[in-house]
Amino acid sequence: MKFLTPKQSSAHQAHVRGFTLVEIMVSLAVLTILLLISAQVIGQVQSTWSASNARVSQFREARVAFDILSRNISQATLNTYIDYDNNYLATAATAGGSASPSNYVRRSELQFICGPASTLVTSGGGPNFLPGHAVFFQAPLGVTSTPAFSGLDRLLCARGYFVQFSSDRFWRPNFLPPGNERFRYRLMEYSPPTEQNTVYAYAAQNAGNLSAPLSRNWFAQRAGVVTNASQSAAGAVMLTRPVADNIVALIISPRRELKNPQEVEAASGPTQIAPDYTYDSSERDNIGYAPGPQGTQHLLPPLVRIVLIAIDEKSADMLSMGAGGGATPPLGTAVSSNLTQAHNLESEVQEIVKQLNQKRLNYRVFSSTIQLRGSKWSI
Repeated sequence: MKFLTPKQSSAHQAHVRGFTLVEIMVSLAVLTILLLISAQVIGQVQSTWSASNARVSQFREARVAFDILSRNISQATLNTYIDYDNNYLATAATAGGSASPSNYVRRSELQFICGPASTLVTSGGGPNFLPGHAVFFQAPLGVTSTPAFSGLDRLLCARGYFVQFSSDRFWRPNFLPPGNERFRYRLMEYSPPTEQNTVYAYAAQNAGNLSAPLSRNWFAQRAGVVTNASQSAAGAVMLTRPVADNIVALIISPRRELKNPQEVEAASGPTQIAPDYTYDSSERDNIGYAPGPQGTQHLLPPLVRIVLIAIDEKSADMLSMGAGGGATPPLGTAVSSNLTQAHNLESEVQEIVKQLNQKRLNYRVFSSTIQLRGSKWSI
């Protein structure tokens, strides 16, 4: 064991002495600065995360609605088949003689139709209450109200989607007190069960003339939704329900596939099968594009471009207060009047967005081009 002399012990103590007061104060100052910087960074990160999470939460309902809309439209079907051009049995019964068929034509009792919502939803209140487009079709969704049919998941159902400005009084739970109606733009879904699918009933009206187009009204009266408290909701609300609030525009643009990658977005491009956004599979529109005299009759569009514009609840409150909080649609015809030419879709959407920016609304645009699996343009 080594012993230190008094002189060595004094030197060793001087070597291992503690920090001075100045050194401690400098260290505390540096530590304080680091803590302040760390707190500021953490605060900024937390604020950014909270804002991003709030934006995601605000538009979560719209995103789910967009997914439902896209998925159901992609399943649309016409169940197209080939038949004789002349129904000799029908002509024999009506004209006293039969007409021999001369060629084959496409047939379908189903329908895919889209266009201005104010035109298709006849009881919806006009373009002020029905901004944008509506689409109605048939799809094997298997929705039924009969328990015995619950296992038949491919039953044919009618579906329709459109945006409407209306009150929530017809969808409020019974336990909530009456009054305090909340008027909002809503994405509506026309969703009768398969037992109430009337498309075949209307098609039967033309059974004596198979070359005649189907009735356009198999959905019109039943897809209407009340627009104010004085109207009766009987029959309409049972088949039409809101999917998401604060949806201010729905745009549906049927399109064909590109002929080549260099094809431009023009009137003669993919939108030529529905240049004004209107497409009716029961009509013989655009005969010059599709070969044969039937044109696009009884054909689903190969592609459909879907655009959904949503605002958050705070913006909806601002719109409601700006309109006096009543039943007057605050956007008027700002959406419908800007949708005229399908090949100008991008610029028309930007014009709608510009008007939303002028009103200082927080919005989100959802857009996708989906392929219709039941489209058979080779038939």
